[in-house]
Amino acid sequence: MEKNFIVRRKGYDVKQVDEYILTLTKNYETSLAAQRDRIESQKAEIAAKEKLLQEYIARKESITNSITQAVEKARQIEYAAKVRYALEGERLAAFSAKWVRYCESMTQAVDKNLLQQAKEYVEKAQKEIEHGLKEDLDLGAYLGEAADIYDSERGRLARLITK
Repeated sequence: MEKNFIVRRKGYDVKQVDEYILTLTKNYETSLAAQRDRIESQKAEIAAKEKLLQEYIARKESITNSITQAVEKARQIEYAAKVRYALEGERLAAFSAKWVRYCESMTQAVDKNLLQQAKEYVEKAQKEIEHGLKEDLDLGAYLGEAADIYDSERGRLARLITK
């Protein structure tokens, strides 16, 4: 902003110069106040965004913990299902052994070919069960209460088979 002042006897008109300086001062103060307001509003916006960021970080931690717990629970459920599957396989093996003993005890009353076919069928079923147990189960990774139940039930079934 350029200003031409009236020249007086001893220089520029003092009143005009004072008014011009006062106008410049008011303009600068207005501009400075606007810039301060802008800075304050940006500081408030930054504070709000930082608070929102902290909330998101807390949510992330909560979600991560929930997912971790869900994965662990899924592992436990999977292991328990494998143990139940193995126990059922053991029960089927015990039933198969009883069936074979029964068939052998009935050898006089049963045709030899029919007896042989029954034995082959039972042996085939037993091999399929054993193969399924070996392929489907990986019990070494997680041991807990289910493993104790499995071991005690397996011992009980073994005692039943030998009777």
